[in-house]
Amino acid sequence: MKKKIIIGIFSLLILITVIFFIVSAISSYNHDVQNYPDDKLVGFMSVIILILGGFVVFYELDLFYTVYYFFMKPKTLTKSILNVLANLTLLSIPLTDSIAHFLYKHVSEIFGEETIVLNALFFMYIVLRIVCIIIQTRR
Repeated sequence: MKKKIIIGIFSLLILITVIFFIVSAISSYNHDVQNYPDDKLVGFMSVIILILGGFVVFYELDLFYTVYYFFMKPKTLTKSILNVLANLTLLSIPLTDSIAHFLYKHVSEIFGEETIVLNALFFMYIVLRIVCIIIQTRR
């Protein structure tokens, strides 16, 4: 029963998110077409909204995996730490600008480019998830 509730809640959350971002993209496109018909980049904001929505859905799927693990799977300390760290790493990606600025001021000037921090965070997320999967299959 608990399994169905968790799956139902996250399915509903993802469905609401998808509908919200699609409606927002359509509304943005209609606004651009009506107000700026001669603009070459009509609909560009709609594409940005859809990409942002894709990232939000990706995070919700990762959060679902983490919550599902903590409620349904047998837990070990190592897998629990890896799941939480992977989720926090993915959650910290929108804060890349602040992290890069802090590292630039206090660590090194190499962090002046946000893309270095962004790539490092995403790479850490992928490595943490791969290690989590490897540990799960090894018994």
